[in-house]
Amino acid sequence: MTSCRVAGFRMRAAAVCAAVLLPLTAAQATAADPPQHVGEGALVPGRTATDVGVSGARVVVSNPVYETSDNGTTWTATGGSNDGKPLQLEGSSLLTFDAGTAKVGGLTFPAADEVVLGKGGKLVSHRAAGAATAEVYDVATKTKLADFAPPFAMSGDTVWKVTEPGHLDGKNLTTGGLKTVLVASACTVGPHDVNGRWALLSGCNQVVDVDGPQPPRNLTVAADAQLGNGFTVQASGADLLVTDLNDPALGQRRYGPIRTTTPSFRTDGSGLAKIVYADTSSRPRVITLSWLTPDPRERPDTVAPVLTHASAGERIRDNTSLSFEWAYNDPQDPNSPASGVDTYDLRYQQRPNRTSPYGAWVVPAAWQGLKSNGASLTAPAGTDTCWQVRARDYAGNVSAWSASYCSEVDGTAPSLVTWRIGDRVQLSGSATVRWTYKDDTDIASYDVVYKVAAPGVAFGKWIYPEIWQNTRITSITWAPRLGWDECFMVRARDYLGNLSAWSSPICSVAPEDDRALTSAGTVTRSTSTLAFQGTTTILKANGAYLTKATEAGLRIALVAIHGPGQGRVDIYHAGIKVGTVSLAATTTSRVVTYLPVTPFRTGALKIVSTSTAPAAIDGIAFLRL
Repeated sequence: MTSCRVAGFRMRAAAVCAAVLLPLTAAQATAADPPQHVGEGALVPGRTATDVGVSGARVVVSNPVYETSDNGTTWTATGGSNDGKPLQLEGSSLLTFDAGTAKVGGLTFPAADEVVLGKGGKLVSHRAAGAATAEVYDVATKTKLADFAPPFAMSGDTVWKVTEPGHLDGKNLTTGGLKTVLVASACTVGPHDVNGRWALLSGCNQVVDVDGPQPPRNLTVAADAQLGNGFTVQASGADLLVTDLNDPALGQRRYGPIRTTTPSFRTDGSGLAKIVYADTSSRPRVITLSWLTPDPRERPDTVAPVLTHASAGERIRDNTSLSFEWAYNDPQDPNSPASGVDTYDLRYQQRPNRTSPYGAWVVPAAWQGLKSNGASLTAPAGTDTCWQVRARDYAGNVSAWSASYCSEVDGTAPSLVTWRIGDRVQLSGSATVRWTYKDDTDIASYDVVYKVAAPGVAFGKWIYPEIWQNTRITSITWAPRLGWDECFMVRARDYLGNLSAWSSPICSVAPEDDRALTSAGTVTRSTSTLAFQGTTTILKANGAYLTKATEAGLRIALVAIHGPGQGRVDIYHAGIKVGTVSLAATTTSRVVTYLPVTPFRTGALKIVSTSTAPAAIDGIAFLRL
């Protein structure tokens, strides 16, 4: 029984696993002619080999390592060994092992680690035992270029990896270009499994053309199969079986015999259609595959990149720094191979506020031909900025400008939602003013001011307590003082500094108690559980009155006990009658009666009974605003 690889999985088979084109029917497969046996390769005399490698005219054998470039006429000791590992000769780069050290192009790594030379010899990867990622180096410059999590393949200066199901992505580490090839969802790619235009994928029994336009080949290969430039080769009994990938029918031929105890064969590391192998006498022989189908003529990439993601962030921003990011994919199909996304162009337009039209597109020179996929700028508050992007691939195909992606720097001040202080005439021992605002982004802080008027005087100036400026509080509670009128205003700012106008003032006044007034005539001082301060003054006869020498305001509020059998009073301010209030009611209660608004006056207050029925006066309030 031998081992074979179908889409990267090892299987046991009763016969050697030969490369097959899966679409053939069973009858067609039975009737197909067996591969032609061509014979042995050309002998490279002068040395025997444990392991072999070839790159162009250069043939390398081990152990120890010797090489020849004149078909065995002269052999040169290279130094080192291959330490029981297959020789890796790619391009002009040879990976050898010496005293526990792996060496290639001036780079050294522990020989016990996983060291893989990429196809073409430009890249080498190193992964320490147990490490989650491998380091990828440029062999010529000895510079580390990137880290990749296995599995991945290296070919030329490109690293190929299945980044998500169905997506084989090639990252060019020289240009930064990214190319995506659509593959079957179960596919993965191994260390040596991309060479030239072909990728030999595991897990899905596919060979795909990474350059296009060839459709995928459905192929089953042995576990020891190697990928050359346009072909695969694998051990098959005493022979090598070669499959032509450029041939849609996957033509095959056999070569040999080979050494079967520990077979050694390698495809040409320079990209030529050649194979070196160890024959039954462990001598190196080279096969030239002149019969392979020529490389399929590549059709030009005619499809522009496609936008897959774009974002300008939140529609309304709470800062002046705006950014835009995007991502494109260069689609591939058999009729238009992807060349990969190369550069981007970016433009923007702005309007200074929401009621203005957008201006002309601005096309900064520095944002044309961008290699990056993001940009940023600073805009004044209120400015609305819209971005558009387009992409071009390496074939020069340019996409249309994208749709606009817009973001506005918040230029609108917060707006007042609620502004409350309770009753205009405050009869409790505690008062609270409350406010809420809303904003397009968020509220940063508030400013609160107040002014007061003591009994008998007008308001003073607005007062700006330091603790109430740039504050986060949303309410203020205080103990009202009898006869004092107290007013507040508030404003809000957001995090961009947009500041609202001051709110309209709201005020609250605590009445002066009846005991603050001087009485004349038939008057009784009394108490009541309904009263504001627990006391009342009862005017018991027509003409009885209460007075106070100096009061100021533009409106008077009378606090009295209304109920059955209560009388009425006239109220005068500064010698002018303001109004008449009847205290008669069907039920007994404390009532605040607001008299008409008058011009602001300062003068004596007089409350005069105009009936013989009693009038229970509880307090008087003067509103200054």
